[in-house]
Amino acid sequence: MTTRTVFCAALLVLASAPAFAATPISQVRPLSATGSVSIENMKGRIVVRTWDRAQVGITGSLGEGVEKLVVEGTADNLRIEVRYPSGGGSWFGWGGKSGQGQASAIEVSVPNGAGVAVDSVSASVDVSGVAGRSLSVDTVSGDVLVRAAQPGKASIDSVSGDLDLELQTASLAVDTVSGEVRIRGGVTGVVEVETVSGDVELAAGQVERLAISSVSGDSRVRASLAPGGRITADSVSGGLILALPRDTSARLRVETFSGDITSPAGEVNSEPYGPGKSLQTRLGAGAGDIGLESFSGDVRIDLE
Repeated sequence: MTTRTVFCAALLVLASAPAFAATPISQVRPLSATGSVSIENMKGRIVVRTWDRAQVGITGSLGEGVEKLVVEGTADNLRIEVRYPSGGGSWFGWGGKSGQGQASAIEVSVPNGAGVAVDSVSASVDVSGVAGRSLSVDTVSGDVLVRAAQPGKASIDSVSGDLDLELQTASLAVDTVSGEVRIRGGVTGVVEVETVSGDVELAAGQVERLAISSVSGDSRVRASLAPGGRITADSVSGGLILALPRDTSARLRVETFSGDITSPAGEVNSEPYGPGKSLQTRLGAGAGDIGLESFSGDVRIDLE
């Protein structure tokens, strides 16, 4: 056999093999029914599902160049990490050796009542069915999808990833810079949403305290107010629409510098010698408190 023939045969073998071979994952670890799980994966995909076993199941695949899958802890507190090659002098490993590792996709099955904490940089996050004492998701640019979740409390943080949340909880905190935020499912109790330029769409149940803060993002909120509850919202240039039940009982105060105010209750007053509009009125018996402020964004109240 000539050298040329051997060389051509070698090329054919290389061509038929995958350029990057992912490493499959299949692990099971014990976890108590009310234990906690933390999951870290820098890039790729993180999926969390629930089952009725006192175990954590981990499946999926590690991308080419990933250092290893770390699973450590106890049956009460388990930690799962997709570890990429460490790099120095870069934020979250960006620009360092960690950039060489390919994206990894992991699916983690947890007990229904387990607490879950997820950390990622650009990995998308998909969570369904979690009903433990807490759910937290922290990501930079990955999108977050939550479905049919009923945690005791929830915290969702993102920089630019979109947040699509369907959950029931009495304590919710959402913080994003430019990601779009959509929340539904009947959140109650205490709800806090902060955004810079991302739009917010919130359909809540009865809230004790609701706080919305935005710079330029528009906010559309539908909620009812618990007796003695409080709703506050402030914006620089984003618009605000607040829909309330007709039987709402609260003191209502709205102020804007250059935006318009629209409300079926009360009278909008304009400053006589400069910009600025305000509205102060009482809805029902005035048991709760609603305060809305905007610099240049329009504010609208709907009573349904």
